[in-house]
Amino acid sequence: MPLYHSPCRGCGIMAVKEQVRAVEKPKMSLKMGLMTTIVVCWLLPIAIVVTMAGVLLSRSYTSSVRQELDASANNALNLVRMQLEDAVKDSKAVSYDGVVKAAYTAWLEDGDSAALYGAVSSYLTQNFTQEELYKAVFVTFWEADADAYVLSQGATNYSLLRQCLTSAGQIVEQMSDADTDIRMLFLDGQLYMARNLLDSTFTPYADVVMMVDMADLLRPMEAVDRVGGIRYAIDGTAFRLDDGGTVVTLEEEPAGDVRYTVEAEGHELAFSAVLEPADLWRDMPWLPLAIGGAALLVLPLLVLMIVLFTRHVTRPVETLAQANRKVQAGQRGYEIVQAPPNAEFASLYGHFNDMSAELKRQFERLYLEQQATQRAQIKALQSQINPHFLNNTLETINWEARMAGDQRISAMIEALSTMLNAALDRDGRTQIPLSEELGYVDAYLYIIHERLGGGFHVQKQIDPDVTDQMVPRLILQPIVENAVEHDITARRGGSLCVRAFRRDGRMTLEVEHDGTMTERDQENIRQLLSGGGEEDTGGQVGLRNVNRRLKLIYGGAGVLTVAESAPGVILARVEFPAAAPAGGRSDKQEQEIARK
Repeated sequence: MPLYHSPCRGCGIMAVKEQVRAVEKPKMSLKMGLMTTIVVCWLLPIAIVVTMAGVLLSRSYTSSVRQELDASANNALNLVRMQLEDAVKDSKAVSYDGVVKAAYTAWLEDGDSAALYGAVSSYLTQNFTQEELYKAVFVTFWEADADAYVLSQGATNYSLLRQCLTSAGQIVEQMSDADTDIRMLFLDGQLYMARNLLDSTFTPYADVVMMVDMADLLRPMEAVDRVGGIRYAIDGTAFRLDDGGTVVTLEEEPAGDVRYTVEAEGHELAFSAVLEPADLWRDMPWLPLAIGGAALLVLPLLVLMIVLFTRHVTRPVETLAQANRKVQAGQRGYEIVQAPPNAEFASLYGHFNDMSAELKRQFERLYLEQQATQRAQIKALQSQINPHFLNNTLETINWEARMAGDQRISAMIEALSTMLNAALDRDGRTQIPLSEELGYVDAYLYIIHERLGGGFHVQKQIDPDVTDQMVPRLILQPIVENAVEHDITARRGGSLCVRAFRRDGRMTLEVEHDGTMTERDQENIRQLLSGGGEEDTGGQVGLRNVNRRLKLIYGGAGVLTVAESAPGVILARVEFPAAAPAGGRSDKQEQEIARK
């Protein structure tokens, strides 16, 4: 039996082995194993690293873009706020100047509508013709017999005139309970800023209305990039601008991705928009190609790619982040001096440096304003005499002198009153016509002539074409006073000549008088004009303030020189651009500087 069955047992073992071979999985080839190894040990890590780097880079880029957007939007909104505050100050000036009130009072007495129209129109022309922010400025009276007086920007625009006249009634109706508040009124696609004018009994008699050019007011917002669906709101009234610059009011402010607000003189201005996605791959089209090329390279090229990535992306982002931390820590004006590795980061560096420099300028200007305000407050506290009391007292003495028949004393009091009004600067103007400045000089010289007698000789050589030229207030009188106090008075007489002329687009004011300058005087003048020396060096406070105001208003274009033009003759010369300064200091700063 065993001998008979042994062959069959061997055949069974062979059959089992064949069945095992049939169920085994096929072996992976060497080529496939190598490809799998490359995928698992090289391509996958590269893909993971590249993916992580892309995510981090995208987040960093999105964060940088958002910071840039926030800075750009806030800066633009602040520029709009400053324009709106200037417009509010302009409307207040109409009430404080008293010109319209005086014309209206005269009209109530004599009923001369032509004189009322002429006075109001002349005032508006003088103060608002050069303002590009307003399409029109007009005063509408509440009396039934009075008309609206309109001043249109540029050439006469009858369509604009009719629109203003049509809106005047609605404006008066909406301002009936406004007291002295400024209201922003949206009528027929236009924004009107309206303020009531009150008489001596605090009763409204007229409204000063400014039709704001919204395209000009909101022009800084055009510089804000990466936003769409822009909407605005003033005091809760939402609106947008169409392609023609017309205001289209909205029932409610649409919800946007971002919203920024500022407050201007108690009025809230809001800006909302929808963010455009910050797509790193779209903004840097070379990056996908670079990543795809890197995926096909061998390990050494991968290392090189990592090095290049660190150099061109990581370090610049760290530089931006470090610079941002320095600015947050208080280093306003910090500038990135490292050379950018590519055009994209060169643009980001440039935008950051511009933003940092603008932030520093804003803080410096606020600092100067605070200093000037503090000085003005201190001087106001030091002053114990009410200016209105002084004026009233001088007027009483003047009438007493007239009644006594002493015209000489009366004339001197009137000259002193003129100088007092110039020093008090009630109307707050920082620029006045040359003719008005010469009036202050004449008043001062009249008093000095009465003091010194016939030994004091004055000449004036004034070009008639420059009497209407706008000059900084009290720019000439302190120079004349310095000449009189330091030389003419010491000699008990002498000659003094005042000149004014315009040449090659520059305005020149000269004061030439008898006198001599020692080496010490020349050194004091040199230190004074260079900004050095003590505050009271040589008593030249007037010259120091004139020089400072020239530099603050005109920069390097404003020049003051004092030197001997001939033996025994001293010449003080002031030169500055004939046109009104652009981009200079604000009216508030100039007023504070003028009161130093």
